Amino acid sequence: MSKYVKEMMMDQLRTDLDGSRSVLIVDLKGLDAVAEHRFRTDLRKKSIRLRVLKNTLARRVFTDMGMGGLSQFLEGPSVAIWGGEGVAELAKEITAQVKVLKKPLIKGGAVDGTVIGPDQVEDITKLPSRETLIGRVVALAIAPAQRIITLANSPAGNLMGQLKTLSEGASEVSEAEAESVAGGEAPTAAAGA
Repeated sequence: MSKYVKEMMMDQLRTDLDGSRSVLIVDLKGLDAVAEHRFRTDLRKKSIRLRVLKNTLARRVFTDMGMGGLSQFLEGPSVAIWGGEGVAELAKEITAQVKVLKKPLIKGGAVDGTVIGPDQVEDITKLPSRETLIGRVVALAIAPAQRIITLANSPAGNLMGQLKTLSEGASEVSEAEAESVAGGEAPTAAAGA
């Protein structure tokens, strides 16, 4: 293979990865054509990309991207998988596919440029999704403001309750005064009693 062709292949891999720093390296050895097609189709539906690698060229590309540690996983048939909603969803989908197909082998990968092994990929599957994590962070950020608003509204609510009680008590006193006036008693005596 000429140097020009190798450069084109490396440029194509860089372009395909598009700066993605989360990649899984998988060995698809042992899959028949139908199972591999189904595997690729399922991944494509979830916006997950897959690319068969030439190991020597992939080592160069990953080293240039600051993920040189992936070189240890580039032995034998290797496939790079990246994309999807986030790294947790990517790891969950690949792990689920591996359990169903039983043939692919997760060699390792990188999460935001940090190299991880196959056991750590399994640990990532236990993480909540990106949306769930963002929701939790937003809830934590909003919680103090909600507490302040609740505390600020609390005295106003208590004051309103007390005013309502006083107004109900005042109307009862007014009714008692009206009855005493009708009965011929002095209003002050009814109020004092």
